[in-house]
Amino acid sequence: MDGAVMEGPLFLQSQRFGTKRWRKTWAVLYPASPHGVARLEFFDHKGSGAGGGRGGSRRLDCKVIRLAECVSVAPVAVESPPEPGASAFRLDTAQRSHLLAADAPSSAAWVQTLCRNAFPKGSWALAPAENPPKLSALEMLENSLYSPTWEGHVLF
Repeated sequence: MDGAVMEGPLFLQSQRFGTKRWRKTWAVLYPASPHGVARLEFFDHKGSGAGGGRGGSRRLDCKVIRLAECVSVAPVAVESPPEPGASAFRLDTAQRSHLLAADAPSSAAWVQTLCRNAFPKGSWALAPAENPPKLSALEMLENSLYSPTWEGHVLF
């Protein structure tokens, strides 16, 4: 069995009948390995007693997001966070968008760890907010859509 890179409580926003509400879940982030794909698993639980972890709770449901399907992960501002001091972030896949939240330090750690595992070829040091990168400073990194090895070659 693969070891988790990160785990802990996360709030997941759900919408039913036009009403948005935050639901507390236990999240586990697994890296890619020979035994499985990189993924984020959510467990619904009731009665998270003294431990607060998934071990002392009865698992009711499991939701899995494959990180290979991830398009972006970024912090977002929300009007009504689930708890005072909580920060939200959005995880977008090609199929849907997931709004998640945790306390501010945990939220930043989740975003950075998710980015490292979803986009392994990128550089994921958090940039200071005072010095956002300029568009001219951005570089196109080599990936499956872009490869500099084709530059200068003429195809007939």
